[in-house]
Amino acid sequence: MQEKRWVSIASSIKGAIRRGELHAGARIASETEMATQWNVSPMTVHRALTELQREGWVVRRRKIGTVVADRSAMPATKVALIFTNHADLPQGAYAAGIEENLGDGLQLVPLSTHGSAVEEAKCLERAVAECSAIICYPTGAPENTALMKKAAAAKPLLLIDCMPEGIEADVVMTDNFGSMLMGLQHLRALGHTRIAYFMEFPHLVSSVRERFAGYQQFMKQEIGVDDPERWVRRFSCSMSWEQYCGRVETVLAELLSEDQPITAIACQQDAVMAALLEACVQLGVSVPEDLAILSFNDMPPRMQPLAHSVHRLVQRPIEMGAMVAKRIQQRLNSPQIAPQQMRLMTDLYPAVAHITSDTARQFRAARQAQQKETPSPQ
Repeated sequence: MQEKRWVSIASSIKGAIRRGELHAGARIASETEMATQWNVSPMTVHRALTELQREGWVVRRRKIGTVVADRSAMPATKVALIFTNHADLPQGAYAAGIEENLGDGLQLVPLSTHGSAVEEAKCLERAVAECSAIICYPTGAPENTALMKKAAAAKPLLLIDCMPEGIEADVVMTDNFGSMLMGLQHLRALGHTRIAYFMEFPHLVSSVRERFAGYQQFMKQEIGVDDPERWVRRFSCSMSWEQYCGRVETVLAELLSEDQPITAIACQQDAVMAALLEACVQLGVSVPEDLAILSFNDMPPRMQPLAHSVHRLVQRPIEMGAMVAKRIQQRLNSPQIAPQQMRLMTDLYPAVAHITSDTARQFRAARQAQQKETPSPQ
């Protein structure tokens, strides 16, 4: 459902105030100016400013116009935002969705774990002591389960992206199982039945386990493979990137050399996909013509080489962030309500076969001609 225009205008002004781009006392553009800027009617702008005034974001002054209100005296309810790194993806997108939809009077307190169980424990202890609610992108470390339970008992706790075992808390995450099934069904519709699965280990978080479970069920029930493990390959997270890529290349060469070679590979996540694409380049395997690749794609396509050639299951982190913000507001307003799990399917973007451009053809032809004219060194 498309957001109403006045809501978009109000949200944009709130965001500018939160980021400090508009400070207390700063004049807001006139309704006529904003109507032109947003290409809407003055009544739409009037509705947005009226709502902002009602919520205490702006005040209207005679002969001056609308200015940003001084909210410094208003007490803020602190909400801890415990992420591995707030600049990483998809966590940065989660944070954007949360910030954009966070209610009035709520202040995010960013805390970073850097993927460390020890740092996560420190962040949880601080959040319980200082904040009224906690949003956490968990590391999945089993040693923090007791502390996570303690936090959930003390404050509204919302986990995003994965669900550690034994924790009674709200959870907003991708439907990893259902999305993997959707992607594999897409591969089957294209004629693929010999589908391998490339994954990392160890895997502590529930999202990874659910993706693998989706692959196992699909291969057993829909393809009829008695032992899906025959095409499962695991790669250690502790290897260097050079070792990792080398191992993926070796495994791919082995699988493609069998009497009945695989025709497709499902990847647990982007890191596996990136190494697999590099292996395909080294082995001269064309994607998707010679080999179809399906991957859970949690990074923008522009940041991945050859991503257009991969069938991508793309998560919806900004929408998930919005769900997190709304749920935290509900829990703060009604602490007695029971925790619940909320899941969101990915979007599926099919691979696009590479089409050689006129520029590429001309460049190759010119280069080949140049190489023929250049005498080889003696």
